[in-house]
Amino acid sequence: MNNLGVYLQILGLALALCGLVVFLAWVLRRLRGLNSKGLSGAIQIKAIKPLTYKSQLVLVEVLGQRLLIGLGEGGPRLICELRGEGHEEGGP
Repeated sequence: MNNLGVYLQILGLALALCGLVVFLAWVLRRLRGLNSKGLSGAIQIKAIKPLTYKSQLVLVEVLGQRLLIGLGEGGPRLICELRGEGHEEGGP
């Protein structure tokens, strides 16, 4: 009877540990979802213009600022920041 008590304690501890892992995973997923939902409306892709099969221009609006970004083999690069009628050069 003593061995049965030990096995039941181990089984109960294992179930509690599994429940804790599932609960923590749920909490982390909820926290990550709250962070991404907060910025989901802050970043918008306004237009995409392919230049070649490996490069394109992307007009992005981030928190009210419009950015023209070039995407190519070298990675993303800020072309310019658009303000009203004119624009300001960005990057080297």
